[in-house]
Amino acid sequence: MKVNLLIFLLCLSSTLWAQTNEFNLSETYPIDREGTLILRTDDADVTITGTDRTDVYVNIHRKVTVKGLKFSDERFEVIVHNEGGDLVIKERTHGSGISMMGYMREVYTIDIETPKDVNLEIRGDDDDYVIRNVDGSISLDIDDGDAEFMGCDGKNFRFSFDDGDIKMDKGAGKLYSRGDDGNLRVDNANFYDIEASVDDGDIEIETSLAENGEYSFRASDADIVLTITAGGGDFNIHHDDTRISYSRAFETLYDEEDETRLKLRNGSAKIKIRADDAHIRLNDITGL
Repeated sequence: MKVNLLIFLLCLSSTLWAQTNEFNLSETYPIDREGTLILRTDDADVTITGTDRTDVYVNIHRKVTVKGLKFSDERFEVIVHNEGGDLVIKERTHGSGISMMGYMREVYTIDIETPKDVNLEIRGDDDDYVIRNVDGSISLDIDDGDAEFMGCDGKNFRFSFDDGDIKMDKGAGKLYSRGDDGNLRVDNANFYDIEASVDDGDIEIETSLAENGEYSFRASDADIVLTITAGGGDFNIHHDDTRISYSRAFETLYDEEDETRLKLRNGSAKIKIRADDAHIRLNDITGL
């Protein structure tokens, strides 16, 4: 009995020192020219850069340092495999870990260089993303994280985010965005199709309006700021407890307690907005 107690105490004392677990990966993988890069991660700082290369370079570094009392059999790994021309990168954690006292510090970075024309399908929890020069379609589903897009010339963007911010320095084609307690900002865009909703956040989009384009916005407890750089169309706004402001370029066709209709020049775009407890601001900078 005393021997077993001594062994237990020795094992316990060893857990009181600093423990470090480290994972590193640096490899290149094939992908079809217009294939999809599928990424599934948690709590990482992710950078994805489109380049002229024909394969995908993946560099992953994760280091976890624990000081204090911890019982753990956690094992971390990242599985990378090619699937029908697509490249799948997925982290996997086995076992469990319980920290009883002390603190834990984690450094987790993922740097990826990929061909420009690939598509991205990303799902993450508590991750932050910087994505540059990727010209394929992009699908992003994140919780408690931020994403910034720079120089991405694709024509199909799909975002779902909760408690985070998304920023784009340009955009074109189709945009679908659903945000909860988060903000979406897009500058210098040329979308012909937008479906965007936000609850307890802000939408700020600067875009031209395409002929026969369709644009739909829903907001609750939020701000919507639309800045029109070219084109025009009909604005149909249904609102409750909402303040609406717009520049002199907009012609008022109908203005009642719960509905406002506006027209901007002779364009054929259709813009529908439904807002509750919101502020809507419409700007026209075509003549600037």
